[in-house]
Amino acid sequence: MSVLIAIGCIIIFGAGIWCYGLAFQVDGDTLRLLVFLAGILLNSLALFIPWQLVGQSRK
Repeated sequence: MSVLIAIGCIIIFGAGIWCYGLAFQVDGDTLRLLVFLAGILLNSLALFIPWQLVGQSRK
């Protein structure tokens, strides 16, 4: 189960990194900001998931 969580989080983290690069290519300041913030949220989610799911099994 931990391997599936890790693979999913790596994919989410990669999507967040991709959003950072995409933010410099889209037109419009508001859309640029939203895409960049989506990247931040995706990377935060990729770090949050293992700490919550895998961390609970150690208790």
